[in-house]
Amino acid sequence: MLRLCSTLLLLFAAAPLLAAAPVRSTVFKNGDDGYKIFRIPALVLAANGNLLAFCEARTGGDASEIDLVMKRSLDGGNTWGPLEKVQESDDFKPLFGENPPEITIGNPCPVVDHLDPEHRGRMWLPFTVENDFVFVTYSDDHGKTWAKPRDITRDVKKPGWGWYATGPCHAIQLLHGKHRGRLVIPADHRVSATGGDKGPCGVQMILSDDHGKTWRLGLIDDFYDDTLESNETTVVELGDGRLYINTRDQNGKMPGTRAEAWSSDGGQSFDPSGAAEWKGFKPAPEIIDPPVVQCSLWRMTNNGKDPLVVFCGPDDHGPSGGGRKDLRLRFSSDDTKTWRDGPLIHEGPSAYSDMAEVRPGHGELGILWEAGNAGTKSATRIDFTVVHPYAE
Repeated sequence: MLRLCSTLLLLFAAAPLLAAAPVRSTVFKNGDDGYKIFRIPALVLAANGNLLAFCEARTGGDASEIDLVMKRSLDGGNTWGPLEKVQESDDFKPLFGENPPEITIGNPCPVVDHLDPEHRGRMWLPFTVENDFVFVTYSDDHGKTWAKPRDITRDVKKPGWGWYATGPCHAIQLLHGKHRGRLVIPADHRVSATGGDKGPCGVQMILSDDHGKTWRLGLIDDFYDDTLESNETTVVELGDGRLYINTRDQNGKMPGTRAEAWSSDGGQSFDPSGAAEWKGFKPAPEIIDPPVVQCSLWRMTNNGKDPLVVFCGPDDHGPSGGGRKDLRLRFSSDDTKTWRDGPLIHEGPSAYSDMAEVRPGHGELGILWEAGNAGTKSATRIDFTVVHPYAE
Protein backbone atom coordinates (compact mmCIF):
# COMPACT_ATOMS: atom_id res chain seq x y z
CA MET A 1 0.00 0.00 0.00
CA LEU A 2 2.81 2.35 0.89
CA ARG A 3 4.52 1.55 -2.43
CA LEU A 4 1.23 2.29 -4.31
CA CYS A 5 0.84 5.65 -2.58
CA SER A 6 4.42 6.57 -3.40
CA THR A 7 3.84 5.66 -7.05
CA LEU A 8 0.69 7.78 -7.21
CA LEU A 9 2.50 10.73 -5.65
CA LEU A 10 5.21 10.44 -8.29
CA LEU A 11 2.61 10.34 -11.07
CA PHE A 12 0.79 13.39 -9.73
CA ALA A 13 4.08 15.26 -9.37
CA ALA A 14 4.95 14.46 -12.98
CA ALA A 15 1.55 15.48 -14.36
CA PRO A 16 2.36 19.19 -14.78
CA LEU A 17 5.50 18.27 -16.71
CA LEU A 18 3.54 15.97 -19.00
CA ALA A 19 0.90 18.63 -19.59
CA ALA A 20 3.58 21.14 -20.51
CA ALA A 21 5.25 18.89 -23.08
CA PRO A 22 5.81 20.63 -26.43
CA VAL A 23 3.13 20.18 -29.07
CA ARG A 24 4.56 18.42 -32.14
CA SER A 25 2.52 16.45 -34.65
CA THR A 26 2.57 15.27 -38.26
CA VAL A 27 -0.54 16.52 -40.05
CA PHE A 28 -0.01 15.20 -43.60
CA LYS A 29 2.45 12.51 -44.72
CA ASN A 30 3.38 11.69 -48.31
CA GLY A 31 1.66 8.51 -49.46
CA ASP A 32 -1.30 8.76 -47.09
CA ASP A 33 -4.96 8.90 -48.14
CA GLY A 34 -4.21 7.93 -51.74
CA TYR A 35 -1.99 10.95 -52.49
CA LYS A 36 1.67 10.88 -53.42
CA ILE A 37 2.72 14.30 -52.09
CA PHE A 38 1.35 16.95 -49.73
CA ARG A 39 2.65 20.49 -50.20
CA ILE A 40 1.85 24.21 -49.78
CA PRO A 41 0.50 24.46 -46.20
CA ALA A 42 -1.83 27.18 -44.91
CA LEU A 43 -3.03 27.55 -41.33
CA VAL A 44 -6.00 29.40 -39.84
CA LEU A 45 -7.71 29.59 -36.44
CA ALA A 46 -11.47 29.34 -36.94
CA ALA A 47 -13.81 31.55 -34.93
CA ASN A 48 -14.79 28.55 -32.77
CA GLY A 49 -11.16 27.90 -31.78
CA ASN A 50 -10.53 24.97 -34.14
CA LEU A 51 -7.23 24.96 -36.02
CA LEU A 52 -7.58 24.19 -39.73
CA ALA A 53 -4.58 23.03 -41.74
CA PHE A 54 -4.95 23.30 -45.53
CA CYS A 55 -2.62 22.01 -48.24
CA GLU A 56 -2.38 20.72 -51.79
CA ALA A 57 -2.85 16.94 -52.10
CA ARG A 58 -0.94 15.89 -55.21
CA THR A 59 -0.96 12.75 -57.28
CA GLY A 60 2.46 13.72 -58.68
CA GLY A 61 4.47 16.90 -59.25
CA ASP A 62 3.56 20.59 -59.57
CA ALA A 63 1.47 20.01 -62.73
CA SER A 64 -0.25 16.78 -61.68
CA GLU A 65 -3.86 16.38 -60.61
CA ILE A 66 -4.16 18.23 -57.30
CA ASP A 67 -7.00 18.50 -54.78
CA LEU A 68 -7.31 21.09 -52.02
CA VAL A 69 -7.64 19.36 -48.65
CA MET A 70 -7.66 20.13 -44.95
CA LYS A 71 -7.51 18.59 -41.49
CA ARG A 72 -8.98 19.93 -38.25
CA SER A 73 -7.60 20.01 -34.71
CA LEU A 74 -9.87 20.42 -31.70
CA ASP A 75 -7.05 20.42 -29.14
CA GLY A 76 -4.59 23.08 -30.23
CA GLY A 77 -2.71 20.90 -32.69
CA ASN A 78 -1.99 17.88 -30.50
CA THR A 79 -4.17 15.66 -32.68
CA TRP A 80 -5.77 16.06 -36.09
CA GLY A 81 -8.95 14.65 -37.58
CA PRO A 82 -9.32 12.82 -40.88
CA LEU A 83 -8.48 14.36 -44.24
CA GLU A 84 -11.34 16.36 -45.77
CA LYS A 85 -11.51 17.33 -49.45
CA VAL A 86 -12.33 21.03 -49.73
CA GLN A 87 -12.11 21.28 -53.53
CA GLU A 88 -11.70 18.36 -55.94
CA SER A 89 -9.98 18.72 -59.29
CA ASP A 90 -12.67 16.77 -61.17
CA ASP A 91 -15.26 19.43 -60.32
CA PHE A 92 -13.40 22.00 -62.45
CA LYS A 93 -12.93 19.96 -65.62
CA PRO A 94 -15.90 21.66 -67.37
CA LEU A 95 -13.78 24.83 -67.50
CA PHE A 96 -11.54 23.13 -70.05
CA GLY A 97 -13.93 21.62 -72.58
CA GLU A 98 -14.00 18.08 -73.94
CA ASN A 99 -10.36 17.18 -73.29
CA PRO A 100 -9.44 18.67 -69.92
CA PRO A 101 -5.89 18.34 -68.59
CA GLU A 102 -5.02 17.02 -65.16
CA ILE A 103 -6.45 19.85 -63.07
CA THR A 104 -4.36 21.52 -60.37
CA ILE A 105 -6.18 23.22 -57.51
CA GLY A 106 -4.05 25.02 -54.98
CA ASN A 107 -2.54 28.07 -53.35
CA PRO A 108 -4.92 28.16 -50.35
CA CYS A 109 -5.08 31.55 -48.64
CA PRO A 110 -7.65 31.41 -45.79
CA VAL A 111 -8.85 34.30 -43.64
CA VAL A 112 -11.60 34.67 -41.04
CA ASP A 113 -13.85 37.74 -41.19
CA HIS A 114 -14.44 38.68 -37.55
CA LEU A 115 -16.08 42.01 -38.41
CA ASP A 116 -18.88 41.05 -40.80
CA PRO A 117 -22.05 42.09 -38.91
CA GLU A 118 -24.20 39.63 -40.87
CA HIS A 119 -21.86 36.63 -40.93
CA ARG A 120 -19.40 37.06 -38.08
CA GLY A 121 -16.70 34.42 -38.20
CA ARG A 122 -17.19 33.60 -41.89
CA MET A 123 -14.07 31.94 -43.26
CA TRP A 124 -12.98 32.92 -46.76
CA LEU A 125 -10.77 30.67 -48.87
CA PRO A 126 -9.28 32.05 -52.09
CA PHE A 127 -7.55 29.50 -54.33
CA THR A 128 -6.50 29.00 -57.94
CA VAL A 129 -7.31 26.46 -60.65
CA GLU A 130 -4.47 25.58 -63.05
CA ASN A 131 -2.69 28.71 -61.74
CA ASP A 132 -4.91 30.56 -64.21
CA PHE A 133 -8.40 30.96 -62.74
CA VAL A 134 -8.99 32.61 -59.35
CA PHE A 135 -11.84 31.40 -57.14
CA VAL A 136 -13.18 32.16 -53.68
CA THR A 137 -15.39 30.08 -51.44
CA TYR A 138 -16.51 30.57 -47.85
CA SER A 139 -17.71 28.61 -44.85
CA ASP A 140 -20.18 29.74 -42.19
CA ASP A 141 -19.64 26.67 -40.01
CA HIS A 142 -15.89 26.86 -39.39
CA GLY A 143 -14.89 24.78 -42.40
CA LYS A 144 -17.39 21.92 -42.09
CA THR A 145 -19.16 22.88 -45.34
CA TRP A 146 -18.24 25.27 -48.13
CA ALA A 147 -20.23 27.48 -50.50
CA LYS A 148 -20.10 26.91 -54.24
CA PRO A 149 -16.84 28.48 -55.47
CA ARG A 150 -17.14 31.83 -57.25
CA ASP A 151 -14.89 32.72 -60.19
CA ILE A 152 -13.39 36.20 -59.61
CA THR A 153 -10.70 35.96 -62.29
CA ARG A 154 -11.97 38.91 -64.34
CA ASP A 155 -11.99 41.11 -61.25
CA VAL A 156 -8.44 40.38 -60.09
CA LYS A 157 -6.41 39.31 -63.13
CA LYS A 158 -5.21 41.82 -65.72
CA PRO A 159 -4.90 41.11 -69.46
CA GLY A 160 -1.45 39.78 -70.27
CA TRP A 161 -1.02 37.99 -66.97
CA GLY A 162 -0.33 34.26 -67.22
CA TRP A 163 0.56 32.28 -64.10
CA TYR A 164 -1.41 33.41 -61.03
CA ALA A 165 -1.13 32.30 -57.40
CA THR A 166 -2.92 33.38 -54.24
CA GLY A 167 -0.81 33.29 -51.07
CA PRO A 168 0.19 30.62 -50.48
CA CYS A 169 -0.31 31.24 -46.74
CA HIS A 170 -3.04 32.94 -44.72
CA ALA A 171 -4.56 36.27 -45.71
CA ILE A 172 -5.42 39.04 -43.21
CA GLN A 173 -8.27 41.31 -42.14
CA LEU A 174 -7.39 44.90 -41.24
CA LEU A 175 -8.31 45.88 -37.68
CA HIS A 176 -7.21 49.53 -37.53
CA GLY A 177 -7.87 52.84 -39.27
CA LYS A 178 -10.28 53.86 -41.98
CA HIS A 179 -9.84 50.54 -43.83
CA ARG A 180 -10.85 48.47 -40.79
CA GLY A 181 -12.59 45.30 -41.94
CA ARG A 182 -10.84 45.11 -45.31
CA LEU A 183 -9.77 41.65 -46.43
CA VAL A 184 -6.27 41.59 -47.94
CA ILE A 185 -5.14 38.60 -50.01
CA PRO A 186 -1.45 38.50 -51.04
CA ALA A 187 -0.93 37.09 -54.54
CA ASP A 188 1.55 37.01 -57.42
CA HIS A 189 1.51 36.70 -61.20
CA ARG A 190 3.68 36.31 -64.27
CA VAL A 191 3.47 38.39 -67.43
CA SER A 192 3.51 36.30 -70.59
CA ALA A 193 2.25 36.82 -74.12
CA THR A 194 1.39 33.13 -74.28
CA GLY A 195 0.21 32.64 -70.68
CA GLY A 196 1.65 29.97 -68.43
CA ASP A 197 4.49 30.15 -65.94
CA LYS A 198 7.11 31.92 -68.05
CA GLY A 199 7.99 35.60 -68.06
CA PRO A 200 8.72 38.15 -65.31
CA CYS A 201 6.71 37.99 -62.11
CA GLY A 202 5.26 40.53 -59.71
CA VAL A 203 3.18 40.87 -56.56
CA GLN A 204 -0.40 42.08 -56.25
CA MET A 205 -2.93 42.44 -53.43
CA ILE A 206 -6.56 41.35 -53.75
CA LEU A 207 -8.89 43.50 -51.65
CA SER A 208 -12.50 43.38 -50.45
CA ASP A 209 -14.17 46.22 -48.54
CA ASP A 210 -17.63 44.64 -48.37
CA HIS A 211 -16.90 41.36 -46.58
CA GLY A 212 -16.31 39.37 -49.73
CA LYS A 213 -19.25 40.52 -51.83
CA THR A 214 -16.83 42.03 -54.35
CA TRP A 215 -13.09 41.72 -54.93
CA ARG A 216 -10.63 43.98 -56.72
CA LEU A 217 -6.93 44.56 -57.26
CA GLY A 218 -4.97 46.82 -54.94
CA LEU A 219 -1.26 47.48 -55.23
CA ILE A 220 0.67 45.84 -58.07
CA ASP A 221 4.41 45.44 -58.50
CA ASP A 222 4.61 45.79 -62.29
CA PHE A 223 8.19 46.99 -62.59
CA TYR A 224 9.13 43.84 -64.56
CA ASP A 225 12.88 43.96 -64.86
CA ASP A 226 15.46 41.48 -63.68
CA THR A 227 16.45 43.49 -60.62
CA LEU A 228 13.67 42.15 -58.40
CA GLU A 229 11.37 39.25 -59.25
CA SER A 230 8.78 39.70 -56.49
CA ASN A 231 6.88 36.46 -56.03
CA GLU A 232 5.22 34.59 -53.14
CA THR A 233 4.37 37.19 -50.51
CA THR A 234 3.25 37.43 -46.91
CA VAL A 235 1.76 40.45 -45.11
CA VAL A 236 0.95 41.73 -41.60
CA GLU A 237 -0.81 44.82 -40.27
CA LEU A 238 1.40 46.88 -37.96
CA GLY A 239 0.29 48.79 -34.88
CA ASP A 240 0.01 52.09 -36.76
CA GLY A 241 -2.23 50.53 -39.43
CA ARG A 242 0.43 50.23 -42.13
CA LEU A 243 0.96 46.94 -43.92
CA TYR A 244 4.36 45.28 -43.88
CA ILE A 245 4.90 43.17 -47.00
CA ASN A 246 7.71 40.63 -47.33
CA THR A 247 8.32 38.86 -50.64
CA ARG A 248 10.41 36.11 -52.19
CA ASP A 249 12.86 37.43 -54.79
CA GLN A 250 12.57 34.93 -57.61
CA ASN A 251 16.09 34.99 -59.07
CA GLY A 252 16.40 38.77 -59.30
CA LYS A 253 19.67 40.67 -59.05
CA MET A 254 18.75 42.46 -55.83
CA PRO A 255 21.06 41.74 -52.87
CA GLY A 256 19.74 38.81 -50.86
CA THR A 257 16.64 36.69 -51.37
CA ARG A 258 13.97 38.72 -49.53
CA ALA A 259 12.53 42.17 -50.20
CA GLU A 260 10.18 44.28 -48.09
CA ALA A 261 7.68 47.08 -48.61
CA TRP A 262 5.05 49.03 -46.69
CA SER A 263 1.60 50.34 -47.52
CA SER A 264 -0.15 53.17 -45.63
CA ASP A 265 -3.49 52.84 -47.45
CA GLY A 266 -4.40 49.28 -46.63
CA GLY A 267 -2.74 47.60 -49.60
CA GLN A 268 -4.01 49.96 -52.29
CA SER A 269 -0.53 51.26 -53.13
CA PHE A 270 3.09 51.02 -52.05
CA ASP A 271 4.72 53.59 -49.81
CA PRO A 272 7.84 55.13 -51.40
CA SER A 273 10.80 52.89 -50.58
CA GLY A 274 13.57 55.35 -51.35
CA ALA A 275 14.94 52.79 -53.80
CA ALA A 276 13.49 53.72 -57.17
CA GLU A 277 15.05 50.76 -58.93
CA TRP A 278 12.80 48.39 -56.94
CA LYS A 279 9.60 50.42 -57.00
CA GLY A 280 7.92 49.90 -53.58
CA PHE A 281 10.28 47.17 -52.43
CA LYS A 282 13.77 47.33 -50.98
CA PRO A 283 16.18 44.62 -49.83
CA ALA A 284 15.57 43.15 -46.36
CA PRO A 285 19.18 42.70 -45.17
CA GLU A 286 18.37 42.22 -41.48
CA ILE A 287 16.56 38.97 -42.26
CA ILE A 288 19.42 36.52 -42.73
CA ASP A 289 19.02 35.19 -46.23
CA PRO A 290 16.84 32.13 -46.51
CA PRO A 291 17.05 30.23 -49.79
CA VAL A 292 14.67 31.24 -52.58
CA VAL A 293 11.44 29.96 -51.05
CA GLN A 294 8.06 31.00 -49.67
CA CYS A 295 8.16 32.31 -46.08
CA SER A 296 5.49 33.47 -43.63
CA LEU A 297 4.76 36.31 -41.19
CA TRP A 298 2.63 36.75 -38.08
CA ARG A 299 2.13 39.65 -35.64
CA MET A 300 1.18 38.60 -32.13
CA THR A 301 0.71 39.85 -28.56
CA ASN A 302 1.00 38.28 -25.12
CA ASN A 303 -1.14 39.62 -22.25
CA GLY A 304 -0.30 43.26 -22.82
CA LYS A 305 3.38 42.81 -23.68
CA ASP A 306 4.78 44.65 -26.69
CA PRO A 307 3.64 43.14 -30.00
CA LEU A 308 6.04 40.85 -31.78
CA VAL A 309 6.35 40.33 -35.55
CA VAL A 310 7.53 36.80 -36.37
CA PHE A 311 9.16 35.74 -39.65
CA CYS A 312 9.39 32.02 -40.45
CA GLY A 313 11.55 30.41 -43.13
CA PRO A 314 14.49 28.08 -43.81
CA ASP A 315 17.95 29.22 -42.67
CA ASP A 316 20.50 29.09 -45.48
CA HIS A 317 23.26 29.15 -42.85
CA GLY A 318 21.79 26.43 -40.63
CA PRO A 319 23.40 23.23 -39.35
CA SER A 320 22.27 21.19 -42.38
CA GLY A 321 24.42 23.23 -44.73
CA GLY A 322 22.00 25.54 -46.53
CA GLY A 323 19.20 25.26 -49.05
CA ARG A 324 15.62 24.44 -48.14
CA LYS A 325 16.50 23.15 -44.68
CA ASP A 326 16.51 24.17 -41.01
CA LEU A 327 13.35 26.14 -40.29
CA ARG A 328 14.09 29.17 -38.12
CA LEU A 329 12.10 32.03 -36.61
CA ARG A 330 13.18 35.67 -36.65
CA PHE A 331 11.67 38.34 -34.41
CA SER A 332 11.00 42.08 -34.56
CA SER A 333 9.94 43.91 -31.39
CA ASP A 334 9.69 47.33 -33.09
CA ASP A 335 7.26 46.60 -35.93
CA THR A 336 9.88 45.54 -38.51
CA LYS A 337 12.47 48.30 -37.97
CA THR A 338 14.99 45.73 -36.74
CA TRP A 339 15.15 41.92 -36.62
CA ARG A 340 16.93 39.34 -34.48
CA ASP A 341 17.38 35.60 -34.86
CA GLY A 342 15.02 33.31 -33.00
CA PRO A 343 15.09 29.58 -32.36
CA LEU A 344 15.64 26.77 -34.81
CA ILE A 345 12.27 25.03 -35.12
CA HIS A 346 13.34 22.04 -37.19
CA GLU A 347 16.70 20.66 -38.29
CA GLY A 348 16.54 19.03 -41.69
CA PRO A 349 14.53 19.58 -44.88
CA SER A 350 12.16 22.54 -44.45
CA ALA A 351 10.36 24.58 -47.07
CA TYR A 352 6.97 26.34 -47.21
CA SER A 353 5.31 27.36 -43.94
CA ASP A 354 2.44 29.23 -42.32
CA MET A 355 1.61 30.45 -38.81
CA ALA A 356 -1.40 31.29 -36.63
CA GLU A 357 -1.93 32.02 -32.95
CA VAL A 358 -3.34 29.02 -31.12
CA ARG A 359 -4.81 31.14 -28.31
CA PRO A 360 -4.73 34.81 -29.37
CA GLY A 361 -3.20 37.06 -26.74
CA HIS A 362 -1.52 34.23 -24.80
CA GLY A 363 1.78 34.09 -26.66
CA GLU A 364 1.22 30.68 -28.26
CA LEU A 365 2.11 30.50 -31.95
CA GLY A 366 1.30 27.52 -34.16
CA ILE A 367 3.61 26.71 -37.08
CA LEU A 368 2.71 24.45 -40.01
CA TRP A 369 5.52 23.57 -42.40
CA GLU A 370 6.92 21.15 -44.96
CA ALA A 371 9.40 18.92 -43.13
CA GLY A 372 11.77 16.02 -43.64
CA ASN A 373 14.09 13.97 -41.47
CA ALA A 374 17.54 15.35 -40.63
CA GLY A 375 20.15 13.99 -43.00
CA THR A 376 17.70 13.51 -45.88
CA LYS A 377 17.32 15.65 -48.98
CA SER A 378 13.68 16.73 -49.15
CA ALA A 379 10.45 17.20 -47.22
CA THR A 380 8.18 14.18 -46.94
CA ARG A 381 5.40 15.49 -44.68
CA ILE A 382 3.73 18.57 -43.21
CA ASP A 383 4.35 19.01 -39.48
CA PHE A 384 2.85 21.25 -36.81
CA THR A 385 4.26 22.62 -33.58
CA VAL A 386 3.46 25.29 -31.00
CA VAL A 387 6.14 27.73 -29.82
CA HIS A 388 6.20 30.52 -27.23
CA PRO A 389 8.16 33.39 -28.81
CA TYR A 390 7.91 35.63 -25.75
CA ALA A 391 9.83 33.02 -23.77
CA GLU A 392 12.76 33.08 -26.19
